[in-house]
Amino acid sequence: MPRAEEGTGGDLGELVDQLRRPPRRRGLAVVVSDFLGDMSWQRPLRGLSARHDLIGVEVLDPRDVDLPEVGDIVLADPETGRQREVHASALLRKEFAAAAQEHRTEVARALRQAGAGHLVLRTDSDWIADVVRFVVARKRGWSGAVS
Repeated sequence: MPRAEEGTGGDLGELVDQLRRPPRRRGLAVVVSDFLGDMSWQRPLRGLSARHDLIGVEVLDPRDVDLPEVGDIVLADPETGRQREVHASALLRKEFAAAAQEHRTEVARALRQAGAGHLVLRTDSDWIADVVRFVVARKRGWSGAVS
């Protein structure tokens, strides 16, 4: 699939909702996303899990959770194209990490409430090993996050 043009926003909630139409036989639905941004996808995800087994695969880049200690950096929003230069002070890095952790906790809670399995895949780790651990844990009846 071609990359969207800069300034193109995604709507995960709408995409998840499309998976429910037309109604299909019960099956496995896998939603792969970074789950960044607003959480409007929660309701469609709950609707999807009412009809299908559901796994949410959260793709996590370390730069989305920790700012590097490099001085001045340019932050860019890929959906809007807006950029902002900031100084990565210790306080800013601490606040950024706390906000990122709060959001990840909220994503995990929302996936759990939807009855979805939650697999976290980091761009800086071995995805194969993470998937294997997740599958083994699911076989044992555990649907929590693997990270």
